Parts: sequence; structure tokens; C-alpha cells
Amino acid sequence: MGDMKIENDDYLKFGDNVSVPLESVLAVTPSTLLSYSSDTLHVPSLVVTPTEGTLSGKDIQKYLLPGLPTHLDPCRSRITVINSSTAGAHRGQEVYDKLLQPLLEALNIAHEYILTSSPSTISEFAASLAVTESGLPHTVILVSGDTSIHELINSLTPISSTETITLALIPAGSGNALMTSLSLGSITSAVFGLVHGTPHPLNPFYVTFPEGSNEVIPPTIHDPNGKTVALETPDSSSGPRNIFSLVVTSWGIHAALVGDSDSPEYRKLGNDRFKKAAAENLARNVAWHGPVRYTSAVSGREEVVEGPHSYLLMTPLSSLEPGFKIAPTAEPLSGKLEMVQMPFLSGEEIMRVLMLAYQNGKHVYEKEVLYEEVEEVYVAVHEDEERMRRWCVDGRIIIVPNGATVAVHKGVENIRGWNIQVVV
Repeated sequence: MGDMKIENDDYLKFGDNVSVPLESVLAVTPSTLLSYSSDTLHVPSLVVTPTEGTLSGKDIQKYLLPGLPTHLDPCRSRITVINSSTAGAHRGQEVYDKLLQPLLEALNIAHEYILTSSPSTISEFAASLAVTESGLPHTVILVSGDTSIHELINSLTPISSTETITLALIPAGSGNALMTSLSLGSITSAVFGLVHGTPHPLNPFYVTFPEGSNEVIPPTIHDPNGKTVALETPDSSSGPRNIFSLVVTSWGIHAALVGDSDSPEYRKLGNDRFKKAAAENLARNVAWHGPVRYTSAVSGREEVVEGPHSYLLMTPLSSLEPGFKIAPTAEPLSGKLEMVQMPFLSGEEIMRVLMLAYQNGKHVYEKEVLYEEVEEVYVAVHEDEERMRRWCVDGRIIIVPNGATVAVHKGVENIRGWNIQVVV
């Protein structure tokens, strides 16, 4: 069906019949759920009558919205929309103005809107939640990529009681790994999930870094030189630090290419920045040294891979970007953790194996690849050169001391007293 153009003076009238493609339908609601401004003169009522032979009553059920779900009900949740202004192709404002804001206003959903203005906007918002006394659980609608989700959950300050935060994600980043793995990688599917979905525990895994670890703060428009600072977390300024991860933690070639590509110039290339950085790193043909000790979730046995290594990656997700299925048997939100490891290989061989991930995850069947569901992983890093001691945690680059051990643990539901849910 072609687009139907309606002129300013051309309104639908009682009894008019209009055909609407099913893919254009977001929800069918009672008129009592909708909000109209006083200057709206024409408010059509809608009777849904499926065309004969196309839909049954059962088929239309998933579009019915008899009332607002708890996470979108201003009487039962405090709702905030955060638009990450630097995410992906910077389309977040357009998504909010043309789609999200009209939808929330039509459903009479009062909300606070925050447009990020600095690299610390999201972390400052997350830190403020501990002192907010609204008496209501929080719903945070993030128009962003995976990085903003990571920033939010890792900036939550410890609380003595248990509170719930429900995240609703509108993918606007470069890779959108979490939403892609949940089959909600498009904006339209994510908005449908926002309205019709239900909250599920996020179950992020966590990584313990030793004292003496540093974080690389990449160059930005606010700080063109970047810097390296001591790693700190909201619950620890000394001793081991726990960082929660929802997408990927890695050491080896993946961490190297992410670290090298994280600059304003590279970010303009979108996901292609990783391909450029990967080509440069693969040409170096280097290996990473240190034993990897892990506990298999299947057998319960502890195993050791002495190395050297080219690739070590832990993730609870199947796909790091659309089409790149790095952990094909992963079950997002389950708390399960998958490990992918490769021994030292030439750059050409690494590329050959990784390209198989674009073929529905066929790389895991290669003899060079160790693919396991794990309970925990301990890595002792033995590297003199600093760039070889870089770890990637959801895009953040952490440098550990030589001889240090990094521990990776499977998913947990509670983060410093906060139960984090995501609407699916």
C-alpha cells in the first residue's frame, strides 16, 4: 500500500475506512489512554477490523494496549529519557523529537528529558539516584548505544536497601550489541518492545581488576589530549575494583583494536573504525602471554590454557554487532557467560577465523578456537609492554600491572544494592 497523504483540511470522519500496513501499527489502545491537547479538533475513534483472510483476532492480540505497563505509568514509576548526544550517527535527537516524545505525550506519560552535554552527564545522573526520594522505582529510557548503559550501571552508588531500576533501550549507537542480541536492534522494534515488553533482570557479569590498574580516558572534543588515570569505582578507591560488563570483556587483539580505534577521528567511521584498527593490529603479528585459568560451567572442572594467546573474549551476548555472531549459543539476560579463546596465530589466520563469525558463528567449530560456557576466568598477565596489558570492558580500556591477575565472573542480578531490569 502506498503512503496516504492527508492535507490540512482533510480529516478522517466517522465511518471512514483506512487500510494501514501491519508493520506501521505500534499499538491499539482505548481512547481513555490517550491524551489530546485542547486545540485538537478532530479525534477519530478507531475500530480495528482485520481484512478478510489476513489476520485473526489472535494475531491482533500482541498490538493491544489496554493500559500502561508499570514501567511507563507515571503513577507507578519515575520516568527519565536520556538522549546520548554523541552516540552512533548522532540521530538521538531526531528519534526523540519525531518518535519518542510524540508517543509519550500521546499516552500522557510525564517524563524528564536529559540531553547529554558532557562525558559525565550519565554518570552524574546515575550517582544522583541514590539520594532521590520520589518513593517510586525508576524507569530510564536510554536513546543510546551500549556505552551509555555501561556508564549508568557502573556509576550507581552503593545503597543499604534494595531498589529497582528498569531500563528501556532505544538503540542509537554504532554496534548496539545488547539490543541486537535480543532481536530488538532496530529503532522500530525497540519502541514496540518499550510499549509491549516486560522487564527482565539484566544480569551483567563483572570483572575484578587489581590495585594499581589504570583507565585510559580517550581524547574527546572536551579533552583533545585524553589521559590515563587510576581506576576507581563507586565502592572502592583502594584494593581490587569491580567493573560490571554487559557486552564484552577482552584481552588480546580485540582489546588492542578497540583501544587503538577509540578516538574522535576513528569514531566518525562508525563500526568501520574497528576494521581499520584491526587491520593495523593484525599486521603486527604479536602474541599475548599469561596463563588463562577457567571453570567450565558444563563440567565444573578447572582448566588452564597456558598461552601464548591472540584472542580472549568473554561475553553473555551472541552478537557484538549485526551479523557478527561471536557466541552463537549465548543466552542474553540469563546470567550465563561465554568464553572465546584463540592461541597465537598469524594475522591472516585470525582474520580468516573471525570472518566465520559472520556466517552464523561458524568460527566456533574451528580447531583453533576454544569456545566454552564458563563460571569464572582468571588471567595472569605477563607482559612488559603497556599496550599489551590493555583490557577492554564494554569499550573502556583498562591497563593492569605486569604480573597482575584479572578475574571475570558470570552474571549477577544485584549491583551495589540495585536490581537492574531491562524491558524486552
